[in-house]
Order: sequence, then C-alpha cells, then structure tokens
Amino acid sequence: MPKPPEGASLFTWLDYLEHLHGQTIDMGLDRVRLVADRLNLPLSRDERNRPFVFTVAGTNGKGSTCATLHQLSRVAGLSVGLYTSPHLHRFNERVVINQDMASDDDLIRAFEQVEAARGDVSLTYFEFTTLAAFVLFNDADLDVWVLEIGLGGRLDAVNLVDADISVLTTVDRDHQAFLGDDLEQIGREKAGVFRAGQPAVLGSAELPMSVQETAKAVGAQLFPFGAEHGADDTGLWWRGSRLPEGRLRATVPRANQAAALQAFALSPFEVSPADAERAVNQVSIPGRMQTLTVAGRRVVLDVGHNPHAARYLAQRLGHERWSVVFGMLADKDVESVTQALNPIVGGWYLAGLAVPRGLSAETLAGRATAAVGQCYHSVAAALEAALDDPAGRPVLVCGSFYTVAEALEALAAFEPEWG
Repeated sequence: MPKPPEGASLFTWLDYLEHLHGQTIDMGLDRVRLVADRLNLPLSRDERNRPFVFTVAGTNGKGSTCATLHQLSRVAGLSVGLYTSPHLHRFNERVVINQDMASDDDLIRAFEQVEAARGDVSLTYFEFTTLAAFVLFNDADLDVWVLEIGLGGRLDAVNLVDADISVLTTVDRDHQAFLGDDLEQIGREKAGVFRAGQPAVLGSAELPMSVQETAKAVGAQLFPFGAEHGADDTGLWWRGSRLPEGRLRATVPRANQAAALQAFALSPFEVSPADAERAVNQVSIPGRMQTLTVAGRRVVLDVGHNPHAARYLAQRLGHERWSVVFGMLADKDVESVTQALNPIVGGWYLAGLAVPRGLSAETLAGRATAAVGQCYHSVAAALEAALDDPAGRPVLVCGSFYTVAEALEALAAFEPEWG
C-alpha cells in the first residue's frame, strides 16, 4: 500500500497503518526499538532531562489507574502526557497532552516522522502509533508521561520506555492467543514492566505468585496491595493518607485509584490531601461504569469484555436485575463472561457487531449458553428493544469497546441526562 500523499487526512493515515504489517499483533521489541532509537526518543531513565514515567499494566483497571495518575499530575501543576488504548470514538482519544486530545494535524506530523525514521522496518498499527505518541510527548517537553500497556507487558511497545514507577493492576485471562491460559505465565508477562531498583505498585491482593517472583528477580521495590495502600468499604488509603468512602464520588474501581495514589506518593511530586481528593473525584472515563438516564430509564455502559471485568460488574450491580445489551468479539471468552453476568440479568439482548472479529448475534447466542435471549442485528436495535421492554429494568450495555461506542452513538438521539 503506497504511503499517504502530502496533505492526506488522519483517516487515510490510519487506514495505511492498518495495512502496513502482515500481522495485527506481532509481539517483540526489536523492530520498534530500532525505530525509536532513530527518533532519539527518551527511553532510558539515565537520559538527562527525561520526563518522569508511570507505566501501568494489567488485565483490567489500567484505564482508571492512568486517568487517576493523569489527574494527580494536573492538580500538582505538572505538564503531563497520557497514552491509552483503545479508543471509543476517535483515535485522538489515545494521545492526551494536558487534558487536550492531540489534533489531527499533530498526529499526522508525528506519523510522518515515524514513517521517515522507520525506513524498511515493518511496524504494526499499535507499534507505529505508540511511537507517534512518544514523538508528540517528547516534542511537548512534558514533566510526566502516563503510559498504558496495550497487551501483556514485557513485549508490548509501550514497555520500550523504562518506567520510573510501574503499576500492575490485575491479572486474569484475556488475549489468550498471545498470553496463554496459565495465570502464572500471564502474571510474568505483565510484570515485565518492572524495573530494577524502581517501585512496582500492585493494584490487587489476588495476583499470581509469578508477579512477586518477577519483582524479586528483577530487583524492583515491590509495594503489595493491602500494605501501605488499599481500598475497602470504608474508603481508600495510601502512604500517609486516607480518603473516607463518604468523600469519594468517582465511579471507577477504588483499588485502581488507591494504587495510583500510592504510585504518585512514591514519586518526587507532592499533592495535598485536599488536592488528592479533588483529583480522585475528577476521574470520569467514557465507557467505564458510565451512567445516564433515558426517558427515566437508567443506562450503564461499560467496555468490560473478559471474565474479570464481568465479575466486577456483577458485584457492583448485583443489587438489582438488568436488561443486558451484549455484543462481543470472536476472540473473547464469551461463555465465561456471560456466566459471570448471568446472576444479575433479567433479560439478554444479544447484538451483532459489524466490525472485524465481531460476532453476529446468532453466533454469539450459540457460544453463550448462559445468555438466553433475543438476537438483534445491531447494538442500536438491541438497545431500542431493551429500552422498550415494559418490565422497565435498568439497562446495562457491555461486552466490547465497539458495543459501547455504537450504543453511545444511538443514545445521542435520545438527548440523555448524564451522571
């Protein structure tokens, strides 16, 4: 596929990147490191005037942890870059500098720099766009980079950059085609973001032993969940501070925010208890326990797409029965996710996803024996049926980023009330 011409749109560039490499995912750092070196990116902690880097890995909880670190950096008066994936609506959501999404022009400029530097080195879409984010952050001369691992940890392109402080949120089964089914091996891969002599903060007490073993082998300073930091029904706490539950307003998981607060407390930066509270309560992530009201009906949207996320949803929402609008990708554990959700379901509305790897509603029904319900050709159709159900149950939309994105587009026509 020919390189986009001068003046090409962001859409044209992204389409080009999707076809640049023979594999969507190609684990390993050799190719991407070669290009990063040509771009003179600040990968090592030894480099002078390098920004402070938080790297966050885990099966679930990375987004809310990164968002909390981003807000803490902002209230501390720091300039900060936030890199996350995937996105809901626009690619620009992945690259945020001081709370502003990167513009199309800025992204294209960074893509052009990566394209010029790579020569004949083949890069995946994720590798290429990760380098572009690093280019923009480097050009902005930021104080802090907050980086979310895309898949795994050890061999993820984000792990090119040596973390000053790393966070590992949770470990569960997802992306089994690349990480396997063995939780010990998955934990070892995700703990690959730990660095010798640097803090490694854990976001859960339920992690495989391989995480601690990897930290010891690497020589990282391990901060287990439940020791200096943690969360329970009374609130959350971290090194030297506590925030009672009654003063917490954000809907994201408390454990993730406790880990972020601990990581930030271990950095050279400081925030007052009042500013920490303000930062924590400012965290709101589209598609993560996002709540709105449509014609008096409560709707919750969550991008959860693996068994761990489904168990969390069932725990948080288990006080009532839900009409569940559900769509998933073919490479996900449909059966385990639906089994985890089934105790809170009053009715299933199975939706087809017309995207690469998307399952039709009928195929979804065949793979999800726990999810007995009606099939719909689209998320919009399933959502309309759920909202029209005379039972009047609240509606949960989940299963994939694609499911939530399509639902949000459909809900815009209803002029919903947010919050």
